[in-house]
Amino acid sequence: MPSRHHPDLATMIRLRRAIGSIGLGLPVALLIGTMLVDMPMENSISEFFFSPLRDVFIAAAAGVGLFLLAYEGYPARDREWLTDRRVSGIAGASVLVMAAIPAHCTRDTCYQPLAMFDQLITSAVLQSALHMGAAGIFLISLGVMSQNLFTRCTMPQKTRHKQRRNTCYRMFGWMIYAMVALIGVMKLGFSEIGREWDNAWHFTFWAESLALWAFGLSWLMKGEVLHDTLPYFYEAETE
Repeated sequence: MPSRHHPDLATMIRLRRAIGSIGLGLPVALLIGTMLVDMPMENSISEFFFSPLRDVFIAAAAGVGLFLLAYEGYPARDREWLTDRRVSGIAGASVLVMAAIPAHCTRDTCYQPLAMFDQLITSAVLQSALHMGAAGIFLISLGVMSQNLFTRCTMPQKTRHKQRRNTCYRMFGWMIYAMVALIGVMKLGFSEIGREWDNAWHFTFWAESLALWAFGLSWLMKGEVLHDTLPYFYEAETE
């Protein structure tokens, strides 16, 4: 069935693919950017805010945030709280907060001009807590989507195709949870070791990248990126 007969469905497909592509491409774009502008590698994705690649980081975060805020998903069932709309809204709002309130800059000279909230928030502890808290909520929300929402089925019995997709969704969700837990443990419980790992091989950047790649692949699979026809997508969505 031609896509022009399903404008809303076609828009939802493109939206899912766009979200997934940004998540998958951001770490790669930052890595390529460090080579193009001949700058040192940052220890985390958030620290690229204080680099010449600030625009790349902000554009990706804003794009994902706005897409997630606009994402409708499936209507809520009776007395259902954990819905596509609510979880995607939380994820979208949190990533926008994360982008607006940067991680506290510990360098002698930070990339100018400083962000508004970087100047308004005078407490380094509060700024770091707000940024890290928003980042954590964002990633955990992505894990919930992959684990609990993308695996739902409207058919009485799951097909083999749906079962395989659900296995992948759960793997992506567990990857996101594992990276969030690992970053949290190293930042809060073993901060000295965490700093050593960051200085040695940019541990936080790679852990965040793994979480973003799992997020991106999950949304690309949800957008049926390997299948171009809407009839196939429609059938897959009703599973």
